[in-house]
Amino acid sequence: MNSLLRFLEKYHFLLLFLLLEGFSIWLLANNNYYQKASFGKISRGLISVIDNQLSNMSQYLRFKQANIELVVENIALRNEISQLKNKLERNQTDRVDSIGGAKYTYSTARIINNSINRQNNYITLNAGSAEGISREMGVITKNGVVGVTAAVTRNFSTVISLLNTNLKVSAKHRRSGTFGSLYWDGIDYRRVILSEIPQHVRLTQGDTIVTSGYSSIFPPDIPIGIVDEFELKGGSFYEIKVKLLADFKQLDNVYIVKYYQAWERNQIENQKQNE
Repeated sequence: MNSLLRFLEKYHFLLLFLLLEGFSIWLLANNNYYQKASFGKISRGLISVIDNQLSNMSQYLRFKQANIELVVENIALRNEISQLKNKLERNQTDRVDSIGGAKYTYSTARIINNSINRQNNYITLNAGSAEGISREMGVITKNGVVGVTAAVTRNFSTVISLLNTNLKVSAKHRRSGTFGSLYWDGIDYRRVILSEIPQHVRLTQGDTIVTSGYSSIFPPDIPIGIVDEFELKGGSFYEIKVKLLADFKQLDNVYIVKYYQAWERNQIENQKQNE
């Protein structure tokens, strides 16, 4: 109350001026036809602007809710597709896996921290072990590969970004099926390098590059990017610049890939390497 009194005492001349000014404008607008018409036009314009802004805000909130619903729906569809694909494999080979036909399942998370301007970039997700996430799980978006989980707490996890010079991903040229090693050279955040592609492979600008499936992290045929440029290195292998489909400056929601046979596969592969 004291604060209000001090405010009125300090600004009473200004408030009185504004009150009298508003009263004068009201008298002018109500006793002069031309002025009344002009003020009516201005007020209608202001009301129209306010209505448009409120409408835009309401539409934005509806779009945000719709986006959340689409993410949830995409998760369900990805899991369903994974189960159907593996049921088909099971029918072809009479082979039953441990979870009723699904080797891969997907869960969703939101990016809460991201960097692209370092040599070794990392991403933080708002999901951790409480959501079933563990180390060395693939992270993707609808547009392609994002990275691999590196450290996990109960509620958060960090991801080695594809824009990290220490990360290599097994990838292939979709049309020929030839695989190589994909990595970031630390230069352009929209482009990565695919190496070890033999010179006999017919390459065309715009060809699609996808995951090979030769690791226990990513399923096969996850899109990564398209061929942008290529040249022979060392006389026998191509070095391909791949333009990423995912824009790492606009990442928001991601999918974490869980491969249920990863432990068994890694165990037997490590055993073979140690022989």
